[in-house]
Parts: sequence; structure tokens; C-alpha cells
Amino acid sequence: MITYSVISSFGQRARSAYTLIEVLAASSIIAVAMAASVSLSSTLMLQEELSWRVAVTRNYQENMARLWQLGISTTAPSIRTVMTVMPDQANNPVLNRIINGTPTIVAAGTANPSNLGTMEVAFVTASVNISTQGVDSVETQGSPFTLTVYRPNLPSTLRPPKP
Repeated sequence: MITYSVISSFGQRARSAYTLIEVLAASSIIAVAMAASVSLSSTLMLQEELSWRVAVTRNYQENMARLWQLGISTTAPSIRTVMTVMPDQANNPVLNRIINGTPTIVAAGTANPSNLGTMEVAFVTASVNISTQGVDSVETQGSPFTLTVYRPNLPSTLRPPKP
């Protein structure tokens, strides 16, 4: 005959253990959470890479604008043009991978007439390579971004005479 104490201790042990259904439910919740965290991690890494590419492209573009504002020419007859001073993309694999195509700077004439003269205007355009494939993949052009830059065009009366 089974005593009451044996049945009672067996029942307590059975109640303190987990059932198969509870273990499966907990495992599936953990699996979904892990899959979501891996997906989020992958997305964040991709976003960080694209943000870095945009920053490098904008920096290149702003440096082109600053050189033009300092008085360097945009046209080829001049010995020093903006593009000859900037790092060459063909010889720089990092820039070649990040920037889509070749950034351009186009002098667009003058604007803002005033007593001191006019302002010269130029447009600097560049696009980011948004391809997420390897180094040898086909480039995918991101949305082009254009900076409008100005520099003063002083009247000849304000310029010092040429030596």
C-alpha cells in the first residue's frame, strides 16, 4: 500500500518541473528574439557603412567648393584646376569604391549685383555609391547632392595692380 507521504512528495516534484509545452514555448520566444537581434545588428552595420560613405563624399565635395572659393579655376586651360588638386579617384581605391562617378564643379556665372561687385556662383555635384555588394560589384548611384557655392568677384578698382 502506498502511503500518503510518497504520493505527496511525487506530486510536489511533478509540479515543480516544466512541461514540454512550456519548454517549447520559451524556446520559440528566445529564437524569435535572437533572430530579431541579428536582423537589427545587420541593419545597423549597413546603415553605419552608408553613413560613412555619405560623410566621405560630402567632405570631398566641400573641399572642392573651398578650393574654388579660394580662387582655383574650374576650367582646363588653367594649370591648377580644382580637380587636379583633389585626390584622384582612379588612384585611390577607397574613394573609387565610395563615390559614384566623378564629382563635378561647374561655374555658373554671377549673382547678387552690389556696389562692391558681384558674386560668382558654382555648383558642386557628387553622388554616393550605395551598392552593398563586394569591392568588384557594379556601382549603384545614390541620390546626387548639389552644393551651391559663392565667391566674391571684386571690381578691378579694388584689386592690387599686377607686378
